[in-house]
Amino acid sequence: MDPVLQRRIRRGARISATFTVLVLLALLLFTVEKQTFQVLRQLKPSVIIGLFFVWGLFVLLDGWRLRLIAQTGRENLSLRRAVEVILVGYFFAAVTPFQTGGFPFQIIILRKDRIGPGRAMAYLALRGILIYGFVYLLTPFMVLRFSQSTESGIVRLMLHYLILVVLVIALLGAFVVVRPARSERLLERFRHRLPAFLYRALRFVISEVEEFRLIFGNVLRDPHGRKYFLYATVVSVAALVVYLSLAPLALYGLGVESVNFLTVMGIQVLLMALLLYIPTPGAGGVAEMGGAALFALVCPKYLLGVYVILWRFFTFYLLAIAGGILALKEF
Repeated sequence: MDPVLQRRIRRGARISATFTVLVLLALLLFTVEKQTFQVLRQLKPSVIIGLFFVWGLFVLLDGWRLRLIAQTGRENLSLRRAVEVILVGYFFAAVTPFQTGGFPFQIIILRKDRIGPGRAMAYLALRGILIYGFVYLLTPFMVLRFSQSTESGIVRLMLHYLILVVLVIALLGAFVVVRPARSERLLERFRHRLPAFLYRALRFVISEVEEFRLIFGNVLRDPHGRKYFLYATVVSVAALVVYLSLAPLALYGLGVESVNFLTVMGIQVLLMALLLYIPTPGAGGVAEMGGAALFALVCPKYLLGVYVILWRFFTFYLLAIAGGILALKEF
């Protein structure tokens, strides 16, 4: 790996880890009570084993989704290789701003399997759209649901930010679909007037929408592609449900009675939509603060710090750790 790139990755990892550790320490400091230790002593190993099982099921479904997407283009990508590509992507997303670093490294890995950069980019873009397409379809309903049930200023601020992000993405996406060439020209025209991070974010959204137009058009014209895209969509829904279930299962495992699974899953939807556009590497620190603010609606204070660590471990840290181990082998 290029030495300059190595330094950037190490720097991103340090930034993410530092923010995360500081926020978690502060969170534990303000939430841990005597009752916290009583609950932890009663925690059954079967709870952790169950969470690992659900996590593994999600990883397999995520890999299977990519494998089916590759089959829309008649690429024979094995399930094992698809899982490796996915996990490496999580690692590099964890150490880069806006979680965008996984994409280039996933393309490099797919090239080793003789899948050209253009096709690899198309498959990965379609995977991202299948994930976040469903998330952003659900987001407006979740925002409406929680904005009416909370008086927390922090939560309301997060929801307002999320509404703004969704509106910008929807309007920009519609404009790019209708006027793709003009959107490119406008962005380049104002490039030097925009902050670098905003330009990169807009450039990313435009390229994703354009890629989707091209891919989806090709898929719809091919009966084979349509069939496997339908399969990938079904698996994508299943993967999302399994992933979202990690949050309520972790809360239930900590002994919280009468867990409303749909409510906790809804909070996870909001966090997925929100964290995609956080500039810190892997959304480090911000994810934990946002999770604490939203999960405080359903989790007792004395368990909140522990719960956020458990939730984040199974929905992000573990994916990044597994991806980092695989990245050492690949690069």
